[in-house]
Amino acid sequence: MGLEPVDKDGADVVAVVQGWSPDLNWPLLAEGAYAIRRGAFWMATNVDATLPTERGLAPGNGSMVAALRHATGVEPAVAGKPEPGMFTVAAREVGARRPLIVGDRLDTDIEGAVRAGMDSLLVLTGVDGVEAALRAAPVRRPRFILADLSQIAAPFPLPVVDGDRARCGAVSATWQDGDIVLHGEVEDPRVLRAVLALLQVHSGDAAWTGRLLDRDGAELRPTDR
Repeated sequence: MGLEPVDKDGADVVAVVQGWSPDLNWPLLAEGAYAIRRGAFWMATNVDATLPTERGLAPGNGSMVAALRHATGVEPAVAGKPEPGMFTVAAREVGARRPLIVGDRLDTDIEGAVRAGMDSLLVLTGVDGVEAALRAAPVRRPRFILADLSQIAAPFPLPVVDGDRARCGAVSATWQDGDIVLHGEVEDPRVLRAVLALLQVHSGDAAWTGRLLDRDGAELRPTDR
């Protein structure tokens, strides 16, 4: 595009691109603030508030973006998640007809996929878990949930919804006055697919607030692994 990256503000600086880096420091943030206040276009690569590390959740790019937003009073444009543009461009570039977006965050990965009109898979290796996914607003609700990517190439039966019941292989889930009754183990990915399919039909416009029950009526609390 004819642009040259620099690390200091000046009269010829036309844009600030802010992405995550472990070396981001106060001097760089200050240079970005000077340019933004002067009117330079500000683009953030993503606004993830946190990122998972071996020691837990650390500040992500969104936290650093928040520092400049607070310092300048300016709202950045966002190139990445949860904006749908990145997803649609990527799908077009590879010629994907039915892309599957995989991620571990509901508020960026999954929301971006939903806003782009694409199927999404939440993996439980990072930020969000099963309970959060089932309770999420429809714009952040995944189509599928897996513990990790080890079974991504395994046989993958899809749920079939018939009224208040969704079957997925040999297991099923039933909608019952706002609650969902499981006919199978809550840890079974097929059960979760059936539950998500029911939510799409019966709670497509709002977050689900019912209970998850076993066939004897006992309330279940899904784990995140």
